[in-house]
Amino acid sequence: MLDSCWKLPESQLVDLTPEKARDLVVECFYYAQHETFLRTKQKLGVTRLDETSLRASIVGAVRLAFDEIGGDYDHPTVASLRSAIAVLARKAESWGTPMDIIQHHARQIGRVLSRMGSGGS
Repeated sequence: MLDSCWKLPESQLVDLTPEKARDLVVECFYYAQHETFLRTKQKLGVTRLDETSLRASIVGAVRLAFDEIGGDYDHPTVASLRSAIAVLARKAESWGTPMDIIQHHARQIGRVLSRMGSGGS
């Protein structure tokens, strides 16, 4: 079932900045939740998602995750990215996101974090 999940293109890791990494976190979380909602809607016989509303909700959730950890969405650091990602993973699980989706997307965004290194800026 994970064939339709988001896969981080290697090209996105070139010239990686904290802001670009944050945008990749948004993409990753968007696609993780998209897959979750799609699975739920398929069970209900619904085939259409409101992409615009979903994307706005995801950006809002990522902003809230940064707020929750005392980070700055507009000026992320490697440390704040790591902390915000942990918050988002917990939220996804609490929202009923299946574990296979969480684990897949954690591996994808882990590639971003490993490229960013362990520095704080």
